[in-house]
Amino acid sequence: MTKFAGKRTLLTSRDGQTDTMAYYKYKLVVVEGPSESHEFVMDRDVVKVGSSRDNDLVLDHETVSRNHFEIRVTEEGHLIRDLESTNGTDVEGCRIVEAYLHAGARIGAGEVVLVFQPLREKVEVPLSPHNSYGGMLGRSLKMRALFHMAERVASRDTTVLITGETGTGKGLLAEEIQIQSPRSEAPFVVVDCSTIPAHLMETELFGHVKGAFTGAISSRSGAFEEAHKGTIFFDEIGELPSALQPKLLRVLEKREVKRVGQTETFPVDVRIIAATNRELRAEVEAGNFREDLYFRLSVFELRIPPLRDRKEDIEFLAKEFIRSMSEGAQRRFGEDAIRFLSSHDWPGNVRELRNIIERVVHLVDDNIIDAPSIMSTSITGVGPAPDSGSWGGRGKYSFQKAREMAEREYLVDLLRRHGFNVTNAAKTADIHRQSLHRLLRKHGLNASELESDAET
Repeated sequence: MTKFAGKRTLLTSRDGQTDTMAYYKYKLVVVEGPSESHEFVMDRDVVKVGSSRDNDLVLDHETVSRNHFEIRVTEEGHLIRDLESTNGTDVEGCRIVEAYLHAGARIGAGEVVLVFQPLREKVEVPLSPHNSYGGMLGRSLKMRALFHMAERVASRDTTVLITGETGTGKGLLAEEIQIQSPRSEAPFVVVDCSTIPAHLMETELFGHVKGAFTGAISSRSGAFEEAHKGTIFFDEIGELPSALQPKLLRVLEKREVKRVGQTETFPVDVRIIAATNRELRAEVEAGNFREDLYFRLSVFELRIPPLRDRKEDIEFLAKEFIRSMSEGAQRRFGEDAIRFLSSHDWPGNVRELRNIIERVVHLVDDNIIDAPSIMSTSITGVGPAPDSGSWGGRGKYSFQKAREMAEREYLVDLLRRHGFNVTNAAKTADIHRQSLHRLLRKHGLNASELESDAET
């Protein structure tokens, strides 16, 4: 990663009893391309730039990708990251994957050039003093900011849209908002829009009367009736069939429901919480989701950051998970295991991390769990990725054999990454040089021979 001179941009302070996070605003000035000389002030911690309307800054030019790059506020500075754009992203004429921006840095996106200018004005974001919100855990600034917003919105009877990648905990957050709300004693009805067949969705939502269609041998209530005085949680609302979207919008606007096969409507009193792993603004632009329904649902949006954007939470989560799963046993991760877990991007987010740890707890007997133990129980490619030939089909071996295979692969990869220098490899593995030599002998490995094989 190219690193340009930057300064600490995330600040924390305590004002009375409230912790706050502050970061500096900045502006992007277009110096070449459409909207030349226009200035755009950015006041969010994550800003996406591209030609698609779902971006925070839209650059309407044929050389700009739909989602071209993003700028994130980090403790080290403003981090720009290319989003696998077609024509790439340049900073000061250098093609980058990631880079920290300095004042006056020129950013190239296709044939459009912008200048980055930090401002003195700060944005202050209140933080929760807690490292959890119900069953959700996190001590990073981003999660504590999320917890603060959730604490505030839970007590208000407003519609909430929860967004985030698969495995971040959207359902868990929705349940906790219900628990903390004035409707906590009323029904909490979940409608999973991704699993209900399209032809059954209408009757699932609104119910039907006897004889409304073939097979309707009796009347039944729908989700809205069942949730009266309570809350409906629409999980994966982005999967809602297009034919149902105007009908749902009508219910949200009028708070009235009509069963399938019935002419009369009746009032319902429900709170709406929806969640999606899709970018609904992009779905609106693509014509897959109604814009008016999107605005009706996103009265208050809570965005859960992916685990890769808050890696400082990985150690905290891992320790909490192993403590809660160990049933009183004094089990913990070694330092090499924590480093190993922290090096992974966790595409499955918190759910993936929790699954890995649960597997480790059940399959590893040691009280102190090390990195090779995690590798030996992993089936999701955590850490260095061995080739499919050596990794695939490991389930046919005994646990001990699989663990030995994973340990050997770890050692080979460790040496390869350090140019077959045993001393440097031992430092990374956080073990004594002689201990590494013993492990190599155990697996019949020789650093010099491996180096020779690599050269040939």
